[in-house]
Amino acid sequence: MSGINRDRKTNIPARKSKGESGQSKDISRPAEGRAKVPVTPKVKPVQVKKETAPKDNSSNNKQSGRNTGQGDRTQNRSNPRGNNRGGNRTGGRTQDSRNSPQRPSPIEGENWARVIEHNTAEGVITAITEGKLFMCRLSVKKGIEPLNPTDRIYIGLDQSKKVHVDSFIGGAKLDLMSNFARQDMPLVIQLFIEDNSDHFVKSFFNVAGNLSLKQHAFELLPSIGNKKAVQMVQERGSTGFKSMEALNQSCNIDAAELLAKRFISEIEDQNIEPRLVDLLLPVKA
Repeated sequence: MSGINRDRKTNIPARKSKGESGQSKDISRPAEGRAKVPVTPKVKPVQVKKETAPKDNSSNNKQSGRNTGQGDRTQNRSNPRGNNRGGNRTGGRTQDSRNSPQRPSPIEGENWARVIEHNTAEGVITAITEGKLFMCRLSVKKGIEPLNPTDRIYIGLDQSKKVHVDSFIGGAKLDLMSNFARQDMPLVIQLFIEDNSDHFVKSFFNVAGNLSLKQHAFELLPSIGNKKAVQMVQERGSTGFKSMEALNQSCNIDAAELLAKRFISEIEDQNIEPRLVDLLLPVKA
């Protein structure tokens, strides 16, 4: 051979026979996992009842007494004011009520009232005060003859002048009055206005002006519109009305009746503004 094949020396190992193979003919057994462990049945332990000795009540009482005393001491320490608040609650309130200022009576400062209704069976008078037009209920003295609506009674502090009234009971509501009292109430207020006509003419009818660019104070009265208010202003002139009679004749109205209706509407509804009751009362002597 010549060339590369001739000069190249290749060592080819000799092939072994099957009998001379290095591997063992024995094949190892495959892994089968962990061997099973036999389970032993669980045996429940036998419970033996223990004999309990009888309790000593004296020791328990002592212990409970100690705990109770300790609890009371702990409670007193945590809330040192609790005993004073709880134990003397009634006394504390009484003492506070004595020290606190008392509310003034609704009829404080009032001297006269007008009778609206006299309930002779209960001995109670329903009246309206002249100073603030406050409706109230008054107890009557024994032996007093029945009073008529619009009667004037004294309710001031001077006991020598108190002929009819014994004491003040409380306020009266218009919706809880009898039908007769509701019917008589406008008349009672109207007569009160007529008896003090000079005051209301000077304090209202002769000085009433415009409330706004479109409303006059006369329009606060029922059934008085803008045209009627302008007419009343013209009739008043610069000198004013001399009396309520002159006002009624010149304007063709019943001024006391109209003003009484306005007062009643303000008594029924406390939200009405402006309130002539507050502006025109009390009557100045």
